[in-house]
Amino acid sequence: MGLHNMKSIASFLRAFNSDDSGAAFIEYTALLGVILAVGLAVLTGVGIWASSRWNALSTTLSTP
Repeated sequence: MGLHNMKSIASFLRAFNSDDSGAAFIEYTALLGVILAVGLAVLTGVGIWASSRWNALSTTLSTP
């Protein structure tokens, strides 16, 4: 590995260390994951509620 390559690697590491866009990307990705998890939980809850209401209605209507 030549001296030029080592300087390139060192300058890349310095630029990478000073760049905060990677940290912001990770934070936004984590926030998106939390929002998606909450959304899925809400949709699942509404689906379970609707299914139980539908079954109760079906049972009521099918009783002689």
